[in-house]
Amino acid sequence: MGRIEKSNSGSTESETTEFFRQSGSEEKNEKKGKNSSLTTILSIWNCIMGSGLLTMPWAFEKAGFAQTMVIMVLCGLMCYYTAYLCIKLADYQRKKGEPLPEFQTVCKIYLGPWGEYIALFAADIIVIGALTVYYVLMAKFLYGAGMSIYELSTMPEGSEIATYVDPPKCIAFNEDRLGLPFSPDAQEAGEEESFSNAWQKNATIPLYILVVFFLTNIKNVTFFAKFSAFGTFTVFLIFFVTIYKGAQWGINENVDFVNATSMHYVSQFKATGTAALPGVLSMAYFVHSAVCTLLKDNKNQENNARDLGVAYILVFITYTALGLIFYLSYPGWKGCIGDMFIENFDKREWIVPVMDILMFIRILTVYPLLTYFIRCQNFIVFSGTEWPGYPKVAMVNFFIVALGYFCATFYDKIGNIIRYSGSFCAMIYMFFLPCVVYMVHQKQTLGKVPISSYIIHGVLILIGIANFVNQFVVEDPYDAFVKWQ
Repeated sequence: MGRIEKSNSGSTESETTEFFRQSGSEEKNEKKGKNSSLTTILSIWNCIMGSGLLTMPWAFEKAGFAQTMVIMVLCGLMCYYTAYLCIKLADYQRKKGEPLPEFQTVCKIYLGPWGEYIALFAADIIVIGALTVYYVLMAKFLYGAGMSIYELSTMPEGSEIATYVDPPKCIAFNEDRLGLPFSPDAQEAGEEESFSNAWQKNATIPLYILVVFFLTNIKNVTFFAKFSAFGTFTVFLIFFVTIYKGAQWGINENVDFVNATSMHYVSQFKATGTAALPGVLSMAYFVHSAVCTLLKDNKNQENNARDLGVAYILVFITYTALGLIFYLSYPGWKGCIGDMFIENFDKREWIVPVMDILMFIRILTVYPLLTYFIRCQNFIVFSGTEWPGYPKVAMVNFFIVALGYFCATFYDKIGNIIRYSGSFCAMIYMFFLPCVVYMVHQKQTLGKVPISSYIIHGVLILIGIANFVNQFVVEDPYDAFVKWQ
């Protein structure tokens, strides 16, 4: 079994499918033939899509309408270009008579062992970031399912179900920001009360999720890979819910581009968006560690760049459509859209427990696969085997699960976790490595690096660094408000 290079919160769960499809199937692929361009395009699209969809409306609100459109296009173009560099550099090795190598291998060829280690480190960061997000999501989904079932079972007959829910703290923040007197809803600001002390979102639920540690230490994880098709289903489920709620709410009556004091005000530009949206997109657009795997079976290798471009266009349309539908149609305070938009629904609405249970099952089956990737891609490089024994495997998994537990208990901000880990990984794997390796290739083949190449790729590297640093420079006013309450 070869080295593994799979990572991305938005796409990691779909990449698990691709890995198990690729592993040990070379002979089978030769018999069946290569994939068509359509199949390749859809594979890349499906690979990038994932649970990151739940965060898009939140990121869009942080940026504002006009800035969202600009950042979505610019980030998409930059991510496509650097992913194109990955396959272009790998293709140079393919033309030498070798199979299309993974980009991590390309880094080793041009930069030596340290190039491979840097690529491996960046891939580890984004997978660990994804695992941390998934642990927090499992806690939120399990808690939400329990609360929904309880409230539905105890709801008096004839009770009215709210079409949306704004957190009281967020209402208080918006009214305080605008100098308005606190409404009754804002005065209720406080922690959500559970029906039992044994069912607390940031206390007992993360403890229950620790059972996943035993699943991560299973040597053969093929069983969990059989649930891979469930990932595509959950993506369509998220879309269905978004369209269902958007149609229920409507857009015209919930959008105000003029009155800044309106709860429906849609800003064009917000300073927080310069950090939040690019940070989230760093992970949401990331496919670089798997792009060669996804394209190696393309029937017409000369179409790789075109097919990758079409896939990115589909990804852009998907993210933009889902994010804008929810963002513009949401009838509450726009600034109260959560980083997991399901939390803006009334827990007594039928769709909420359905989504919570299905999404919990999906992530529970993906989590052991991702820890398997971490295990393999590191132990194969450093130990020459994907299974170094239970003690070492358990030690690595304990660290990963403990990190998830810590965040679910003390820092369950999914959007922030995604943008911090995503921007760091993107700085290295999306911007630095493709650009540096390509300039090294130019130096080897042309004898020098053109000045235009220095400028273009130098600017891209600086953008990657600035994006990461900016995550810690720009503070969300709402986070600051909550911190001092």
